[in-house]
Amino acid sequence: MKLSIIIVNHRGWKALKRCLESLQKLRELPFAWEVIVVDNDSGGDELQQFREQYPEFSFFENSGNNGFANGCNFGAKNSSGEFVLFLNPDTIVDAEAIQCLVHTAEQHPEFTILSCSQVTDTGKDDRPFGLFLRPATLTSFMRMLYKLLHKPPVPVAVEPDASVIYPDWVSGSVILMHRSRYQDFQWDEDYWMYFEDMDLCRRVRSQGGQIALLKNIQIIHNHGGASRINPRVKALTKSEVMISRHIYIQKHFRGVARFLMHSYFVFNNLFVGPFITAILGALLFFRPSFATYFRLYFNIVRYYAGALAGRTWVSRRSVNYKKNARGIFETANAEAA
Repeated sequence: MKLSIIIVNHRGWKALKRCLESLQKLRELPFAWEVIVVDNDSGGDELQQFREQYPEFSFFENSGNNGFANGCNFGAKNSSGEFVLFLNPDTIVDAEAIQCLVHTAEQHPEFTILSCSQVTDTGKDDRPFGLFLRPATLTSFMRMLYKLLHKPPVPVAVEPDASVIYPDWVSGSVILMHRSRYQDFQWDEDYWMYFEDMDLCRRVRSQGGQIALLKNIQIIHNHGGASRINPRVKALTKSEVMISRHIYIQKHFRGVARFLMHSYFVFNNLFVGPFITAILGALLFFRPSFATYFRLYFNIVRYYAGALAGRTWVSRRSVNYKKNARGIFETANAEAA
């Protein structure tokens, strides 16, 4: 088996259907491949329907909505390919893109992580890469200044028909790795959703690996899926962005830099951006878009309270929360004793 394509789904059935239909057209690939779909406890009977509709693919049901990183690792454990391609369910692929990704990875084993360009259905560049979060890139204004002072990634020809750039990190929506390199790093399951891709790329770079993105190959990627289906879910996913940012800071910074970055985001989240929009949400709660802001602020306040009680930045939704949390569980254990 040359390639295992791993897709993590949670109630994104409509997008997943389009993705699997595009994968059905890959029969012309000159190597053996498989598709592993991990469903993160979507509920309902759709999973069984998909099993019947796409018998050539393998479907696994996770023990819960355990997050993207956990789903990716679960899928990889149940796969057998020499290469593993982690693919979002809201992507649409073609044989040329998949074959070029695998061929480039084979010819360039120095590429620990390989991705490609992504566009929307309308052809808009999705720009699936970015700068590492660091003290110099905390705000949009600081990122703008940083980009003015640092040259953007320049495409480099690595094959007659392939050119790559070397960004800080690439989106987890399309990530190809050799199985041996994946096993060296794997996805960090402290993250429930968001920043797990930046974390993975940073760990790879810190160990001397390369992050490469094929500029001349495109995959369609339409954001949305299950993360924006209603105001409650939208508020949840937006708050998880803020939560995962703190996890990333805690893992990759030390001393004064860590303290200042945490402090900046706590202050900004509680008293600036989300706070102002939460007031609007409370006043205009009858409008779904504004109700999202109020829910978002409630989520982030509850998170910070839980972070103090458990003495961890890890989200309660993470499968590793109990392993990281101390305060509330130490108290509970002492009372039980």
